Amino acid sequence: MISKYINIWWDQPKNFDDRKYERKISWLELFYDLVYVAAISQLTLQLSIHTTWQQAAYYFLLFCLIFWSWVNGSQYYDLHGNEGIRTRLFTFAQMLAVAAIAITIGDAFEERHHGFAIAFAVIQILITYLWWSVGFYDPSHRVFNKFYTFNYLIALGLIIASVFTNYHTATILWMIVLALNLTPPLIGAGTIVRVLKQRGQIFTASATIIERLGLFTIIVLAESILGTVNGIAEVKDKHPTAWIAFILGILIAFLLWSLYFDMTSEREAKTGYSYMQWLIFLHFPLLASLGVVGTSIKLILANISAAPDTMVQYLFCIAIVTILLTIIGLTLIMKEEEEDRSYIRPMSRWLIVISVIILLLPLFSLHTLLFLSIIAVVLFIPVWIGTRSWVRYQFLNRTQP
Repeated sequence: MISKYINIWWDQPKNFDDRKYERKISWLELFYDLVYVAAISQLTLQLSIHTTWQQAAYYFLLFCLIFWSWVNGSQYYDLHGNEGIRTRLFTFAQMLAVAAIAITIGDAFEERHHGFAIAFAVIQILITYLWWSVGFYDPSHRVFNKFYTFNYLIALGLIIASVFTNYHTATILWMIVLALNLTPPLIGAGTIVRVLKQRGQIFTASATIIERLGLFTIIVLAESILGTVNGIAEVKDKHPTAWIAFILGILIAFLLWSLYFDMTSEREAKTGYSYMQWLIFLHFPLLASLGVVGTSIKLILANISAAPDTMVQYLFCIAIVTILLTIIGLTLIMKEEEEDRSYIRPMSRWLIVISVIILLLPLFSLHTLLFLSIIAVVLFIPVWIGTRSWVRYQFLNRTQP
């Protein structure tokens, strides 16, 4: 009786076979996402303070490590989470570890990496244990989680080792850690797909995971809004030029939102394990670039009366182009209905054209307002073309007998 009572409270991970393709996102998952707002805000803040190509690469490394932890936490909940105390306690522990990562990011950018390494080691331990425990409670799942457990344990050892090394050595070790953390689904792809096929199952991206990625994208996209607000807030004399720049900054964020969600929302991923992995991996550069856009807008608006710094312009333009190209990539792995084809294909062609235009802009040392205006106009073009194509499709369908 006592054992049954404890099991009700503690509860074991949900069995993989009980996974639902579509379910309501829980309040706990949404609350879990909030702690990443703090971590990403700290990352973009540090990039705005340390704006060099080397620090931009360092930002990308830390962003990928942090986003990897979100992906694992979200996937674990989707596959094995439940309403038990165990899930809540481990979610809280992960949130605590990510919050600790957030407060040590500034130190890491100033080459005091030890706190970040310790905090990340904690979340690595939690994630490794959670995936290992799935095989403990459900032996049939060990064939899947062994790839994760093995790689994650090696990565954990390297993270702990980085605590006792200098900054540059630690950075190299973290690159290896990132590779180890990202490769298990690739290394084990053949085995995972074969075993599932034998069981008559297909491992594909659930509608819930797609929605979670969309919600997380909004969280990162908010950095563009904050970058615009913070940049203009620091302008003491808010003359008409400042207000125009403010409108352009918000407009660019809105247009990026439109492009992402118009081309990917309300659509399912193509069926198959590989499509699910592409869905996840494409969001790494996409979301990291959205954070860079927020940082760049803040730096650009800090000096409205002159041309933005060339390096910042390139950083901004490369980030936007990366977003546009990854959006095209996402459309290729999503199921496409006739209605989708009516606007996605013309929009995709235009995204390639405007990507070339945007990459050329830093060559001309344009004034801030002109620079932002051109960015806004070229981003508006595919949104307008896509919207017009969709309206035309709807009109033709409604007028046909």
